[in-house]
Amino acid sequence: MRTLIGRRGALAMGGSLMAAAWACNSARGQEMRPLSAIVRVNPPGVLPDLKFVGLDGAPVALSAFAGKPVVLNFWATWCSPCVAELPDLDRLAASGVAVLAASTDHGGAEVVRPFLAKHGISHAHVVLDSGNDSVHAAEVVGFPTTLVIDAQGRLRGKLEGPADWSGAAGVVSALTR
Repeated sequence: MRTLIGRRGALAMGGSLMAAAWACNSARGQEMRPLSAIVRVNPPGVLPDLKFVGLDGAPVALSAFAGKPVVLNFWATWCSPCVAELPDLDRLAASGVAVLAASTDHGGAEVVRPFLAKHGISHAHVVLDSGNDSVHAAEVVGFPTTLVIDAQGRLRGKLEGPADWSGAAGVVSALTR
């Protein structure tokens, strides 16, 4: 009988599941952090052109946001700290800041769309990273993790764990100058 998943695939899947469990457990019960907890990246870091999939199935690249600062948040529907900070990130997007919310849910749009509707998330640009390719490329180790990227696509700040993003437009602007 032929197996559908080889040894490498099984190991990779097991590693992904362990990492997801660690990420969720490491963030569980964390209090919202102040924006002063953002770790500034100096000199600014270089990010690869991260690739995502839109909720409509179309490809979305980080480079599509060139010319404006971006708050890139990696989150999942099963991660309670992610869920807690998402409304603030959505309000930040409503204020005019480009917020790219990358769901890492393996269920893709079928899981994410109803979640967004239930929680009233409508302003953030929600994309999918179901295979965690961008998670790995950006060296994200836990959820939620938020990257603050300047208009030239350079990493200016990183925050691991949930944060209070209310009123963050000025902080993002100052960080990305």
